[in-house]
Amino acid sequence: MSLVTRVATHLALIAGGIAAALLIIEVGLRVANHWFPYFFRYDAERGWALRPDASGYYDREGNAWVRINAEGFRGPDRPLEKPPGTFRIALLGDSYTEAIQVPYEQTWGAVLERRLAGCPALRGRRVEVLNFGVDGYGTTQELITLRKQAIAYSPDVVVLAFFAGNDIRNNSVTLEGDQCRPFVSVGANGGLVPSGPLLNSRLFRLWCMTRFNSRDGSIPELFENAWRILRSGEQTPTAEHPEEVALNYSIYHPPPDAAWKDAWRVTDALIGATGEEAQRDHARLLVVTLDTGIQVWPDPKVRARFTRRERISDLFYPDEQIAADCRRRGIDVLTLAPELQRYAESNHVFLHGFGNTPMGFGHWNAIGHRVAGELIAAKLCTMLRGGGDSRQAMAAACDRCGEPSRPGVARAPSHDGR
Repeated sequence: MSLVTRVATHLALIAGGIAAALLIIEVGLRVANHWFPYFFRYDAERGWALRPDASGYYDREGNAWVRINAEGFRGPDRPLEKPPGTFRIALLGDSYTEAIQVPYEQTWGAVLERRLAGCPALRGRRVEVLNFGVDGYGTTQELITLRKQAIAYSPDVVVLAFFAGNDIRNNSVTLEGDQCRPFVSVGANGGLVPSGPLLNSRLFRLWCMTRFNSRDGSIPELFENAWRILRSGEQTPTAEHPEEVALNYSIYHPPPDAAWKDAWRVTDALIGATGEEAQRDHARLLVVTLDTGIQVWPDPKVRARFTRRERISDLFYPDEQIAADCRRRGIDVLTLAPELQRYAESNHVFLHGFGNTPMGFGHWNAIGHRVAGELIAAKLCTMLRGGGDSRQAMAAACDRCGEPSRPGVARAPSHDGR
């Protein structure tokens, strides 16, 4: 056998080995995605997004069959063009809005859609709620989602679900540990200036792409996206086309340092920009501040111990600050935590936690989603009627929530949390 033949044979064996290894990896990825579904993909502008047509059974917290529709958001498929006689609401938010812990029909967005169908101000119009929530998103990613995806569906109302538990940190390039997301800073003129390694580094974008696409079961697409990133130049954002590429107890206190002060400032500017974007496209913005588990713990003694230990003077501090900023900007706002606390305490029921996770912690269970959805529906119905103070309507809605007990959701103890 000649030298050339031997070299060609060895090269063929090496190539065959590589191909076999890639095939094994491909099969392994598909098996992993079947048993441990992964719903995300890399997104050049937002860092990550939901993968269209992904589906699977999620049971790490709660239990639900999860399906991402063909357009890449949770819920039924919706036509891009709004049907005549339809009132559309676009939801922006993070994992509380995506809500893969419960079946879609139990999410607060689905509850909102059903409840608003009976709102007299809508005069029998069909209500559609489109859920653009994505796990881990901060306000910057939600603003980009509004610009690049949600606004194309012509919503009449945009609901920004703000979770102070981590959204303020998510909005800070200094405080946030997961940098595979776009950031902004506030410029000298008050405008938003895109920043962060996702925007400024091709190698970092390559790492983020690998991180999110390595579980998508498509090795050819992985290499294709890597080649596209390496060939692309650095992107320069413009005003017309801006290419904006776990809880922290500090939220319960005034900002302790410059980094937290800047995070609050950026957050305020982002909410303002979201309101401007919605208004530009003839939609009305409602900001809803969500709760944390301790804020709505059913036993007041447990809450009191927590506030003493953490030296917290006002457990609703972050909610009140966001609400004050919204009112200053003329943006409608609803603070859920006080009403949810009242409901949880009076009914002795946990709104967070599941049968397979500790009660009182983590995401909303079915009761939390139901009560929140009904409160948000009451607020929106009052807004649509042109009403001002909707507290009475929300209190009535909360009182009509009915029996709190549901299978798999434990009642809270009526004594000291034991």
